[in-house]
Amino acid sequence: MLRKTREAAAKRTGGATKPKQQPATAERPGSWHLARTETERRLSEFEFRLERLAQAYYRWKAACLAAVCDVPLTGDDVAVLNVIRMGDEPKRLSEIGQLLNRVDVPNLQYATRKLVKAGLIETEGSSSRKETRYRATATGRSVTEAYAALRATTLPPMLEALEGWADKSENAGSHLELVSSLYTQAAQVAITRRHQP
Repeated sequence: MLRKTREAAAKRTGGATKPKQQPATAERPGSWHLARTETERRLSEFEFRLERLAQAYYRWKAACLAAVCDVPLTGDDVAVLNVIRMGDEPKRLSEIGQLLNRVDVPNLQYATRKLVKAGLIETEGSSSRKETRYRATATGRSVTEAYAALRATTLPPMLEALEGWADKSENAGSHLELVSSLYTQAAQVAITRRHQP
């Protein structure tokens, strides 16, 4: 029946019908287009875990702050707030960016404006944008203290229950700092090749 249908279609179109092309061999489930060598496979797996860790971490920060404050903030906003509060010393936007290893100035400016509007931080110093410093308000200090207290009663006990957590976290932290510097170097190389054919 299928053969007759193809022959009839061929007569209507004036030629033989072409067989359908088979789709290209599908990648095996879970494989990556980024993983062509063993090193690339390991790197892809590491980056995927890192991506998931980062998303979970920022989701956790937003949830923790939402439990102690009615202002809707993202994990990025919470990071900016906590860095401003760090050491209880006012900080310029450039210092905040350096501490968080961020270069996306417009997003940092947006975050600081949101935090100022929420009454959690305030500005001091020069009217010049570059010289403006940010510090936590009394409300901001109260919220970050409540955040720290909730954090202390939830996540640390879970981590302490993990065997060898202290040593593993220290080793992982050092390793992540090293990998972070390698990503910075790789980004610089990529920038130099941006406009090459």
